Amino acid sequence: MKVRIQTYMREQGLSQSATAKLLGIGESTLSRYLSGTYPNPESIEMKISDLLEKEELRQTVTGLNDIPFALTSISQQVMKTLEYARIKRNISVIYGDAGIGKTRTAKEWARGKTDVVLLTVSPALGNPKSFFKYLARELKTVKNGHIDDLYLELCDRLTGSDKMIVIDEAQHLTLKTLENIRGIQETADVAIVLIGNEMIYTKMVGRQQAEFAQLFSRIGWRKHLLTDHFVQEDVQKVFGGHLDEEALRLLLDICHSKYGLRGAEHVYINSSNNGDVSAKGLRAMSRTMGIVL
Repeated sequence: MKVRIQTYMREQGLSQSATAKLLGIGESTLSRYLSGTYPNPESIEMKISDLLEKEELRQTVTGLNDIPFALTSISQQVMKTLEYARIKRNISVIYGDAGIGKTRTAKEWARGKTDVVLLTVSPALGNPKSFFKYLARELKTVKNGHIDDLYLELCDRLTGSDKMIVIDEAQHLTLKTLENIRGIQETADVAIVLIGNEMIYTKMVGRQQAEFAQLFSRIGWRKHLLTDHFVQEDVQKVFGGHLDEEALRLLLDICHSKYGLRGAEHVYINSSNNGDVSAKGLRAMSRTMGIVL
């Protein structure tokens, strides 16, 4: 069992710390097991067996990671907006329907760019102090203290850095947080891109328009993206050329629906694992999943 877990660690490029976390044990415990000094190796080997069995099963099914990133027409627009903001150092907003690939595209675009900090916000991180602590952690700077100290520390850290802050799920940010982000952008002269659903834009032009006026007036670029923007060539890029015309059309119809590209990917993955990616198989799976077009 020891040889098997060492082989797994080597093949996956995992450290002892990362492997111990997967096994649910301490790093020192794993180290002692590997060195042969742990007093109860059977308990560790049960955990190792469970982990390796689970990983072997994962290899037998298709997952989202098995669908390679494809430069769809929507992805191209997302990347162009990100690159423009990066060069101009402005505030830009990318917003629109859920499930169209905004997040995956942003991650793909940011890959290997050392000047880009990519954040994903949840409701728990929407208020100013929580967001500042999150940003400070990613910038590897001070993340404790009063909110004013955090704000000034972030401004100092970012000024002259030519960093770019990309904030996904930005609709969760409160008005106060957005106003503080605007202040950081102006003070530090860095690029900031807000990515989210329709809510982030509605906030700026709806009932709170007056409160958002200062932020809205400083947006350098806005990109509105919809599921309707997908074309058949996009579907072919994502799912490959092995599907027949009817199957491609069905997947495109799902992309155009409220389920978006994400829904089409899940239908394809489940159909693939079911052994039938024909139009008939895809249609049956979409019905099973409750995706009604």
